Amino acid sequence: MKLAEVLLENMMDNLIDLCKQELQLNDMPNIQLVDEPAVGGGSSFGEFTDNGIQVATKNRHPIDVMRTLAHELVHYKQRLDGEEMDGADGSDTENQANATAGLIMRRFGKAYPECFTLQSSPFIFQ
Repeated sequence: MKLAEVLLENMMDNLIDLCKQELQLNDMPNIQLVDEPAVGGGSSFGEFTDNGIQVATKNRHPIDVMRTLAHELVHYKQRLDGEEMDGADGSDTENQANATAGLIMRRFGKAYPECFTLQSSPFIFQ
């Protein structure tokens, strides 16, 4: 395993731990990082379904991948809380997922500021 892969895996583990805490999650859904430019029939960077979460990674910065994962984990929490799921742009469901993922990423950035300075190509999902 390359050093970049080890660092990325550690960053993702730290984000998942933070999401569990922030969203008060006891269990996590199945999470798949997909080596594709998009998921959901090519229409999105992330997707939450009954089978879990898929996040596209190809040619994306890890922080962008992590923000997408946080967004989809908010949808998971919404579903657990019995909220009606509406994936339409601008819906309350989407706006809450966007806002909450943004807050999580700000907290992540404060806890792990070095993750936001990774600018060399080994840290881009290829």
